[in-house]
Amino acid sequence: MAMRVTVVRPHELGLSEAALWAKFQQTSPVMLSPFLSLTFAQAVGRIRSNARVAVVEQDGHIEAFLPFEWSSKRISLPIGSPMNDLHGFIASGAPIHARAVVKAADLRGWRFAHAPAEQVALASYRYRGTTVQCRDMDLTDGYDAYLKHRGKSFTKRAAEKRRSIERHVGPVSLEWNSARPEHLRQLIDWKADKYGGSRQLFSDPTAVRIVEELSRADSDDCRGLVNVLFAGEREIAIHMGITGPRGLCVWFPAYDRDLSRFSPGTMMWFAVAEEASSRGITRIDFGYGEDSYKLHLTTEAYEVAGGAVWASRTEQFGREMYRRLIRHRHSPA
Repeated sequence: MAMRVTVVRPHELGLSEAALWAKFQQTSPVMLSPFLSLTFAQAVGRIRSNARVAVVEQDGHIEAFLPFEWSSKRISLPIGSPMNDLHGFIASGAPIHARAVVKAADLRGWRFAHAPAEQVALASYRYRGTTVQCRDMDLTDGYDAYLKHRGKSFTKRAAEKRRSIERHVGPVSLEWNSARPEHLRQLIDWKADKYGGSRQLFSDPTAVRIVEELSRADSDDCRGLVNVLFAGEREIAIHMGITGPRGLCVWFPAYDRDLSRFSPGTMMWFAVAEEASSRGITRIDFGYGEDSYKLHLTTEAYEVAGGAVWASRTEQFGREMYRRLIRHRHSPA
């Protein structure tokens, strides 16, 4: 079959390509993530001029899209990096030769960190030891049914801390989908203050603009959502997430560190889950990472992995040998 790859800016895709993109996302539940949506890619494209999409055709028919960001060295990363939690091809299900796509897109290589393990086209390019689980909260049967199956000691402690903060600060309440810009700014300030990685991330003005852009997104495949947990009149926890056909994806959560003894972050997830369930949202995707609170809150998981596709087989081989050497040097004697 004759393959053709055309590289365009995200906004250059028309209605027919958008319809195919949405159709391809329906090939599996994991692919319905808003991180893999055209709306996400186009939001990034409005902020970062190096955002691109490789359109893959077989015999004149579009079979896949690969959103990425290029660099002067022609080594690309997933679009929206490092803020994109899910990477990969958005494809019809037809076989894809990943190296041929990268080469035809005039790239030296494409690195990925969290591609669904179900993506067969990337299986041989995954790095050893990078497979991790993404944790999901299943609300299909409603919030009460979900809560019933959580550990009693965990939910009891959460309830006790909620009562305690209400005595000391004020009644707990959740504001769903706040449109107030000061809430998003408070979230970013909390993240940058607490985490070194977040501080570095938000020192990039394009990262802040992408978050702001996506907080206003209002498409079926990707919709911004800012939730604020209050104790009285005081904001104690804020989450900026994005929703899609599969549910809510956790993106940037943060809380008031001065109130950490009350566990406001965990308190927020119970409040968000209850409200989400009442609004017909049946799944909350907490993404990758083995944080203890995720293990307590979630019910299911799917796997993602990292790796890289290099246009040159020689470079692919050389980089694999280098990684093996590094692993050997750091392995126990």
